[in-house]
Amino acid sequence: MPTIDSELKAHLEQNPDAVVHLIVRLKEAPDIYLDEIKARGLTVRYTYSLISAVAIQGTASDCLTLVNEPWVLAIEADKTVHTM
Repeated sequence: MPTIDSELKAHLEQNPDAVVHLIVRLKEAPDIYLDEIKARGLTVRYTYSLISAVAIQGTASDCLTLVNEPWVLAIEADKTVHTM
């Protein structure tokens, strides 16, 4: 089962129709899973090249379907990163 913060999971479950932006870390290269992700009604916003991950957008309920996939390592909120 993938790693997902309990607060994030609770937020997704409580707001199933909310549109969310998430980072999904994958076991292998993202290209293998893009069709599967899109088939769930999710939009792939960015494919990372240095790590096996994608940035996705979709409803919380659609995103939660990824939690049970063996090829998903982690799911986290897509947040703006700031430098110091």
